[in-house]
Amino acid sequence: MIEQSLRVLVIDDEALARQRLCSLLARVPDVEVVAECQNGLEAVAAIRANQPDLVFLDVQMPELDGFDVITEVGTDKMPPVIFVTALDDYAVSAFEFGAFDYLLKPVDHVRFHQTLDRAKKRLRESPQPSVSSQLTALLKYVGQLDAPKNRIGVKVNGRILFLDPDEIYWIQARDDLARIHLAEVAYDVREPLSRLEARLPHDRFLRVHRSTIVNTAQVREAQPFDQGDQLLILRNGKRITTGRSYRKAVQEFLKRAT
Repeated sequence: MIEQSLRVLVIDDEALARQRLCSLLARVPDVEVVAECQNGLEAVAAIRANQPDLVFLDVQMPELDGFDVITEVGTDKMPPVIFVTALDDYAVSAFEFGAFDYLLKPVDHVRFHQTLDRAKKRLRESPQPSVSSQLTALLKYVGQLDAPKNRIGVKVNGRILFLDPDEIYWIQARDDLARIHLAEVAYDVREPLSRLEARLPHDRFLRVHRSTIVNTAQVREAQPFDQGDQLLILRNGKRITTGRSYRKAVQEFLKRAT
């Protein structure tokens, strides 16, 4: 609800992108930036703690991306959102489907002011807006886009590669990238591990560590490791240790396999 100023939260894992948005917002007299967040986990906590009037939400972030943030907070508790994305196809199609405001990086100041003015107008007309149904429809639409298929499309250096999931050995998180390992080549994609996990066939791919997903069909051997964890040896010889938080899922996989 807007009283004296519009209380805004800025969420983006890229420091320069956050600075750009905050610089633009600082020039608007009736706007107050209540917090900045550099990842999805911070975002969830900040939304709950600050209850902002409006959120500028980056789509692609490590660990929890923008859509994951909405899921964690709950569509019924999310404030109005202006999405920010470096993509011009996948995310934009979802935003246009749901009639959401969005900004493309690098953020253009004219588009920024137009988008902010629309959001402010809507908030003046409806001081306590409910965006729950709109966000629920968006998440459902994104889920349809991400539904596992015979091939998985990933963006690599401006190209879209269609990979056969059967050819993937394991996937490893590397900073804000995910490295997809095939038999003889690996591809770096700027997509959170959680989103890749959701797009892969759940009966074949298993999260075994905070930073690792394995194709269970490529596991040749499992050995007891440390305090209940396992050492997985893949068909190409790669050795992967499982994490404590994923111990139960790994044990269930091994039980089914025997």
